[in-house]
Amino acid sequence: MARLVLLSDLHLSHTHGFFWDNWRRARDAANAADADMVVICGDLCINGTDSDGEMALAGRALARLSAPWRAIPGNHDTGEEPPGQAPDQIITEARLARWHNVFGADRFAETVGAWRIIGINAQLLGSGLPAEAEQDSWLDQELHGTDLPIVLIQHKPLFLSDPMETAVTATCTTPAPRAALLRRIRGADVRLVVSGHLHAYRDMTINGLRYLWLPATSFTGQPHAGAVPMVAITSIDLTTETPEITLHHPEGLRPIDLVELKQGRYAFLRDMPACPPDEAA
Repeated sequence: MARLVLLSDLHLSHTHGFFWDNWRRARDAANAADADMVVICGDLCINGTDSDGEMALAGRALARLSAPWRAIPGNHDTGEEPPGQAPDQIITEARLARWHNVFGADRFAETVGAWRIIGINAQLLGSGLPAEAEQDSWLDQELHGTDLPIVLIQHKPLFLSDPMETAVTATCTTPAPRAALLRRIRGADVRLVVSGHLHAYRDMTINGLRYLWLPATSFTGQPHAGAVPMVAITSIDLTTETPEITLHHPEGLRPIDLVELKQGRYAFLRDMPACPPDEAA
């Protein structure tokens, strides 16, 4: 069996340890899964956009994974792609550099079983940064440089319900960059697109292309487009050209409600009183 394990939306912080116990349980389950590779699908941090400490903690946390692993950034790691939710949270060169200093590359391509796995930095899409053009060129080479079917992984979903939807929201890739990426995908043998970000599970096929939304390890999301909010980890058996997707619910992994956690008093997690995680655990 060729097993890929997927973890998403960890939301770790050296000052705000709300989700540290969930992370430990997800990590231990991933280590027990005998995976060929673990992929972390973004939002490793709460405020990694501006915190060296959070990025460093995420690096130490992932170092405890026993299988080979790769990580791609989310909006809480390198910032939002434009227009974003707030002008001070847009992706920048400095924020990219913070990621690179800890994790190295923000994209990857690896073979697992009968599949080629390609992970990209979706926060670059539409950013206009030099790194976006570099990633586009690299992606074109990767998409057409293999005879294997492809799994494409990025942090945000490409869309909510319809590839042609025109609304600009923080929930998914904005329309123009989405259209450009979909043209690339349709010109290659991409069969599965995996994303995190929404903290909810959904498995759907549109126009012959399968889309998988990952649950988070940290807290539950909203039922966007009929998705099921949950905390879990995901594995995919890639031994053959028919992927087998399984959800795993490690014992003690708590479905934390973000609204309840913030108690209506705090707009952002980073604004809440400090509660450092017990890293020794």
